[in-house]
Amino acid sequence: MMPQPDPFAPGLAVADAPRPAPGDRLMARKAELEAAMEAAPHDATLRAGYFEHLTRIAGARSGLCWAMLPEIGAPLWFRGGTADVAALASVFRDDVYAPPGLRATAQRILVIGAYAGYAAVALAHRHRRANLLCAEPLPDNMRVLALNTTPFRRIRVAQTALWHSPTRLAAAGRLQSDWAVRLTDEALDADRVIGAITVPELLARAGWSHADMVVCDAAGSEREIFIDPLAAWLRQVDVALVRCYDNFATQATQLVAASFPEQDFAHRKHGAMDLFERRTPFTSIAAQPEEIHLIRPDAGGAPFVLHDVAPFGWAFFAFDGSSCQLHPNMPGTAPARAVFPIRLDGQTRFTSGLLHAGTPGAPGIVFRARLSRPDGALIAEGEATVAAHAGDRLSFALPEGTQGPALAQLETAMAPEAPHNQMGWARWIDPRLS
Repeated sequence: MMPQPDPFAPGLAVADAPRPAPGDRLMARKAELEAAMEAAPHDATLRAGYFEHLTRIAGARSGLCWAMLPEIGAPLWFRGGTADVAALASVFRDDVYAPPGLRATAQRILVIGAYAGYAAVALAHRHRRANLLCAEPLPDNMRVLALNTTPFRRIRVAQTALWHSPTRLAAAGRLQSDWAVRLTDEALDADRVIGAITVPELLARAGWSHADMVVCDAAGSEREIFIDPLAAWLRQVDVALVRCYDNFATQATQLVAASFPEQDFAHRKHGAMDLFERRTPFTSIAAQPEEIHLIRPDAGGAPFVLHDVAPFGWAFFAFDGSSCQLHPNMPGTAPARAVFPIRLDGQTRFTSGLLHAGTPGAPGIVFRARLSRPDGALIAEGEATVAAHAGDRLSFALPEGTQGPALAQLETAMAPEAPHNQMGWARWIDPRLS
């Protein structure tokens, strides 16, 4: 075997030096653009360039790849060689699911034809207190939908088509890979392999009495879904954002519009979507500051620092997504502390459940929570002592209008009379600011 040239040897010709493969250069440039967007998240030109680059990647690589957008905090997966990047761009560059000026406050959002989950993630980000239920019929789309929505606890998914009655459907045609697949119940039984249920059945399976916002991009199936304008599930809808495919389903727009009568709903176009908004919404809640979970249950890492915590796996751990154990140290020593850098934006109250999970007869534990400025200035604090094998709740108010950077500190210590810290299983249950 001939010896390979040393790429760092003096005098090596540039043409002979190893070069990164084209795919590697594409991915390296992608990482550069993501770092730039993190530094300038509102730069529209930069974002447009990023999506152009993702299009190049999708045109040169097959299989799964991911996008990183600064406001989401979790990867958004897409498939090379498909329409995924176009769908991703329509949501996060063109804001197709973000109509301005909505008066209603969505609490339960039904997404019909959820595809790869981009709309659901964007809606969850925009409507921070809403729960979402997504329906997607195609197995390959469902795989990516699950990847993209798993980091968001408020999003639930179901692999099913929606129709006017329970049935089985067949794929009758595709537009842009699996982005828009037309379904039909007029096919041979052997081809009807896609299960379909009604909207009321889907809501009942999820334990929902209703949805107050409906988002639908169903490639012609919207005619079958909205075929009955008097259907009970429509009565509490405040907002519907529907893409009507009249070229697939004759008079789809007229049928959908009949479900949202003009005397009750304002109708306007938002890009390719038809927006129906109830003139007097049933659910309209005054804007509230976003809840801050110290142990973050959703996508995006929330930083924290531990002080004086024993170096054992049981001394500190997170569980149930938003709770943690913080084991106190021996009496007379420094308390165990977990400190969370946060940014307050008008939150008015700290709340946490408290649990002493030790066996009966173990010493009590003092739970303390403190909010302060980075320079140490106190904002608010509270404490509670909890007996073994018992629970409690700690809640205290913040000064109204509190804004800016802060440190949220959770602290546990053994009660003053405690002889030891054995069985001191101190658990904070969903500590948060609201």
